[in-house]
Amino acid sequence: MTIHLKTILLMGLFCFLFGCKNTDKTQQTNAQVKLENITARLDPEEGWRDIFLKITSDTKTDSSHIYIAKGLYSNKTVGLQIEVSSKIGAGIINGGLEGDSGFVSNAVQLTSIGQESDELVKALAELYGFPTNKGFTKETISTTAFSLNETPVNLDKNGYYKLKLFFEEDDENLYSELYLNINTEEKEIEIHEKDEEYREPIITVWTK
Repeated sequence: MTIHLKTILLMGLFCFLFGCKNTDKTQQTNAQVKLENITARLDPEEGWRDIFLKITSDTKTDSSHIYIAKGLYSNKTVGLQIEVSSKIGAGIINGGLEGDSGFVSNAVQLTSIGQESDELVKALAELYGFPTNKGFTKETISTTAFSLNETPVNLDKNGYYKLKLFFEEDDENLYSELYLNINTEEKEIEIHEKDEEYREPIITVWTK
């Protein structure tokens, strides 16, 4: 892990806490899920543009869970594929960082599911104040993740798991962060902002 990432994590961690895959897959699809407006839980007074998505499909491989997560925005269905590694350990031990072990490279990968992902990135761009006519990138976005959990992330069990994602770590102009929370019991995925300064680079990364 670079010194740059360590410094950024240390600065933001406590603020957050207190303020080669196998083709063998098992899929669970919730056909009865009721989609909600992705902004339904926004608190205007807080100022953050956090969104909430329902997990409509969960495909388990030998090394990950591949989620399809969807919601509604302006009467349109929006969504995204989010693949999360099953090998993410605890990142916080006794209230402190657990060295480098909480970091996992390529731990979370974001992939378009087509028109619904195009609508999602446009919705997020509008919420962030950087509207775009571009769709979601055709490339898979791979991110480093840091576990904000005191126990290993076990996506096979009901739980609420918090991850911090790092985008474009080698590009100072596009470097950005988001929080990804996975609620396996409620079948929800939350995408929370880390800082307003990351809004524009996130939209750029998601559409390039």
